[in-house]
Amino acid sequence: MEEEKRDLITEDENTQVQPEAENNTEEPVNTELVQLQEQLTQTQDQYQRVLAEYANYKRRTDQEKEQLGSFVKAEVLKALLPVIDNLERAVESPESGEYKKGVEMVVRQFGETLGTLGLEEIPALNQVFDPERHNAVMREDADGVEPETVTEVYQKGYALGARVLRPAMVKVAN
Repeated sequence: MEEEKRDLITEDENTQVQPEAENNTEEPVNTELVQLQEQLTQTQDQYQRVLAEYANYKRRTDQEKEQLGSFVKAEVLKALLPVIDNLERAVESPESGEYKKGVEMVVRQFGETLGTLGLEEIPALNQVFDPERHNAVMREDADGVEPETVTEVYQKGYALGARVLRPAMVKVAN
C-alpha cells in the first residue's frame, strides 16, 4: 500500500512538474500568439478602412463626373437657345412659301435634337404662375381668367431635368 502511495505521489509530483515546464515554454508562445492576433486585427482594420476610403472616393468621383457632364450640357444648351429663338421668329415672319417651310423643318429638327439632349420646354400658357419657372414681365386685368395665371408667353422657358436654364418670360393675370 505504501508503494502505491509513493507511486501516486511520484506520479502527482511528475504531473505537477510537467505542467510547470510546459507553462514556461507556453508563456512565450502565448505572448507571441496574442501579439500576432493583435497585428492581424490591426491589419484587418486597416484593410477595411482602405476599402471604405476607396468606395467613398469612387462614389465622389462618379458624382463629380455626373455633375460636370450635366453642367457642360446645360451650358451648351444655353448657348443654343438664341438660335432656336431666331429660327422661331423667322417662322413667324409674314413671308410665306418654300422659305418658311424650310425654316419650319429646321426648327422642328433642331427642337428634336435638343430634346434628345434632355432639353424640355417649360409649359407656361394658361398655367399657374410659378416664380421658379416663369419670369413675369407684365401683369394685366383679364376677364374670365383665374388670378396668377399666365395669359401670354413672350419668350419660351427651358429646363434640363429639374434645372431651369431659362425661365419663360410671361404676362400674368391679376
